[in-house]
Amino acid sequence: MALEDRKAWGEVHRDLPGNYSNNAPVGLRATHRGELVTKPLDRNQLCEEGTYFFAQNPTIDASTTLAGHAAPVLADLYTKAFLFMRNTDAGATGLRVVLDVIHIQVITAGANGTSDNWAAECDTGATRLSSGGTDLTVVNPNMQSSRSTVCTVKGGAPVLAAASASQRKMGHGVFRPAIAITGDKYTFKFGQDWQENNVVATATTHHIIAMPPVILGPTDQFALHLYAPSQSAAAVYKVWAGWWER
Repeated sequence: MALEDRKAWGEVHRDLPGNYSNNAPVGLRATHRGELVTKPLDRNQLCEEGTYFFAQNPTIDASTTLAGHAAPVLADLYTKAFLFMRNTDAGATGLRVVLDVIHIQVITAGANGTSDNWAAECDTGATRLSSGGTDLTVVNPNMQSSRSTVCTVKGGAPVLAAASASQRKMGHGVFRPAIAITGDKYTFKFGQDWQENNVVATATTHHIIAMPPVILGPTDQFALHLYAPSQSAAAVYKVWAGWWER
């Protein structure tokens, strides 16, 4: 059997594969009993190929963390966002953005809110970003990669235009039936199994929210909204997020 045929069929042997050069085709690998050796495409591999991205507050000291909207109430839902992301790719490749995780920390709780809530949505077409918001600092965590993101990422208090007819709501919920507590954490995990959160009324809590998978093609956008009935002063947050583009 020719070498290329043996590569295609996954030649059975215990040895590690040869040291092939970058970008050269390599053969399949199998165990000595013929089982195909595979590895799931995890975050490390996505980072290795330069397609994983990470965003966070542009500055992290207490005086310049991200302030949300002063009074983000139910009537403002879907127009006052806390986090806005849009895939701006216009290339022929049509890169897709796959959301991984969003993590938010409450640095200063808002004033007079009677409950702490969230809602999420996707939309497409012309950007709904109207004004406001702070550009998050986006980096490629692969120090050997020069690839840059195709995403616009705004946090804090971006104001959005009304939803289009293509809007798709991605869930909503209550973190706690009272005002947020300084030190609370919210982690949104996309494509993850549901899990129970044990919320203590008077203690800081790490709220873990299982979200559906979210994929953004060119011009698609995602918005995460935080709102609190009767709130009269903005809460202040730290935030970071991760996603990949392929």
